Amino acid sequence: MDLDGGNQFGVTHSPANDVSPSWSPDGSLILFASDRDNNWEIYIVRPDGSDLKRLTTGPGANSSPSWAWGGTRILFVSTRDAVNGELYLMDPDGSNVQRLTNDQAVKDSPVMSPDKQRIILTVNAEGLQTIASFPLPDGPMRVLTAAEYNSVNPCLSPDGGNILFASDRDGNLEIYSMTTSGDRQTRITRSADDEYGPVFVSTGGEILFSRRGGICLRSPDGISERILSARGDRAPHWVGQ
Repeated sequence: MDLDGGNQFGVTHSPANDVSPSWSPDGSLILFASDRDNNWEIYIVRPDGSDLKRLTTGPGANSSPSWAWGGTRILFVSTRDAVNGELYLMDPDGSNVQRLTNDQAVKDSPVMSPDKQRIILTVNAEGLQTIASFPLPDGPMRVLTAAEYNSVNPCLSPDGGNILFASDRDGNLEIYSMTTSGDRQTRITRSADDEYGPVFVSTGGEILFSRRGGICLRSPDGISERILSARGDRAPHWVGQ
């Protein structure tokens, strides 16, 4: 859809689950994960729904795809070699798969920094989820948020200097921000409803996020907020194309 909520149309049309959409930097392709072939695999498609291709093949579940290295590589999580799930890179055609991690942490939602120096992701720490940083090429992983509560859905700012995320530290899920070193953790939203899946909008500092089956747009100063769509929608991903 457009940033004003208009021009909405379906890209995929499957009875299965299609989740975790990620625009390529040039806006020409969309990554997503789906269980349409009876296993969680990663697919790629054009915004008009054409040229659908499956990029991964089991064993194991493949999930949480995102673009890396300026759109020349794809970052994802897979259980192909370990039940906890490890980080991998592959080319946009599914070839040249490279394993990045080898540890016991359960991983989700990885995103690579624009300078290609680190990966920000969610890890499971004793039953709770925290945001962590994995310096490339081989760590070690550093936890950025406290393990006394859940912190999920990390999103890097376009310049790579800040992270948006959702956390239940104050009760329900709200949107927070922090630096990539974990400093200056600040609460952004205040609502009785869960708010999650935050995304930076690069045009002017707005923030997209999900709330109660809808997608919301919040102004940089927090004064204005509008619902763009409320039809059971979640996981927005912005591309300025």
